[in-house]
Amino acid sequence: MSGKAPVILQADLRLAETRSLRTELRRRGAEVVMADNAEQAVKRAMILSPEVILLDDDLNSGSACDLTEYFRGAHPDAEMILLSSRPEQMNRGIGMGLLFHGLRPVTTRTLMDLISEALPGRLPESPVPAEIAPMVLCVDDDRPTLNSISRILGRHGYRVSTFENPEKVMTAIPDIAPDLALVDVAMPGLDGRELAAKIRGQYRGLFPIVMHSAKSTDADRISGFRHGADYYLPKPCEPHQLLDVVDYYADRLDPEERRYIESRL
Repeated sequence: MSGKAPVILQADLRLAETRSLRTELRRRGAEVVMADNAEQAVKRAMILSPEVILLDDDLNSGSACDLTEYFRGAHPDAEMILLSSRPEQMNRGIGMGLLFHGLRPVTTRTLMDLISEALPGRLPESPVPAEIAPMVLCVDDDRPTLNSISRILGRHGYRVSTFENPEKVMTAIPDIAPDLALVDVAMPGLDGRELAAKIRGQYRGLFPIVMHSAKSTDADRISGFRHGADYYLPKPCEPHQLLDVVDYYADRLDPEERRYIESRL
């Protein structure tokens, strides 16, 4: 068994969706390198010679070369896991000697098992104390939006408490004990800016406030920050953008992930 930390390259357009996998891999002693575009992936592979490559098939769109073929030729000893987002992509990996080719979403447990299989004996289990999942308070007068946010965050390990009526939030906060509040701006009665100001005034920065709004002009953002927001997230946004912001402000990141997100927020 080699004493050197195994190097794993993940090249993916939606890195936020597999953050828990990278955190677990690093906890077990792996060096995990991230790339969210084809050029970056090629450069990092040239420098680090990964032993496992976890590749998003969508990175091939618009790329000058087929990354799957490139990595198979440039790094023939690396085990490769290819994740596709569309059924019609599933025939592309035939005959390339892939460790696995799956249709997204693929669970963190499945990916962890595959990578452990590729690196036998080099990713030892280590006990970690159980932690309580962070609680996210979500306030939006649109129930479908609340349901969508709750599903996304719940799948990624968060507890979520939702409110359609902002008038009920202040009295509920002591019982909910949120780690983060995600607040819509345009709501009837008490709008998100007024609610944020109330939260900030009463709880004095005890937890961060992220405003989530279709109103995203410079003036809207400045007003949000003046009323107590820590971050202003445009609506709609992609799930990985939501997860980046929530993970960052709920403080669920290891140092590598934090540096990565800070360069993009």
